Amino acid sequence: MLDYLDTCIVIYAVEGQPPFRQRAQAYIAQLQAGGHRFAVSEFTRLECLVKPLSAADGALLLDYERFFLAANVTFVPLTAAVYVRAAHIRGNHAYAGGKRYSIQDALHLAAAVQAGCEAFVTNDLRLSTFPDITVQVLP
Repeated sequence: MLDYLDTCIVIYAVEGQPPFRQRAQAYIAQLQAGGHRFAVSEFTRLECLVKPLSAADGALLLDYERFFLAANVTFVPLTAAVYVRAAHIRGNHAYAGGKRYSIQDALHLAAAVQAGCEAFVTNDLRLSTFPDITVQVLP
C-alpha cells in the first residue's frame, strides 16, 4: 500500500511537539509494520525545509533529509495532470464550511490521487470528507 503523507504529518514526525511527534511516529511505524510505503512530493519538501533554512538550523535540515531519503519514502512527480486535477479539486470541492480547498491542500490531494495512493494521511479534519481518496486522520 502507498499512503501519501500530508506535510503536517512529516513535520510532526520530524520536529513536532512531543504529543504530536509521538502520535505521528507511532502511526507511521504502525503503517510501515503493515507493509505500507509513503509518498510525498517536492512540494512537501519545500514546505518542510522553510523553517530549518530560515533559521539556519543544519541539524533540523539534516533530520528532514534523512526522513526524505528513507527507503520507505518515495517522491511522486508534480506533473501537468496533477495541476489540472488540483484545479478541478479547487473548482469542485470545498471544506465542510463551504470554503474552497486551499491551493496547498488541492495540490497534495491531487498528487496523491494521480500517484494511485490508497490513502491520504493528515491531521487536518477539514480534509476528511474529500471523496476521491481515503483520508486517514492521525489517531
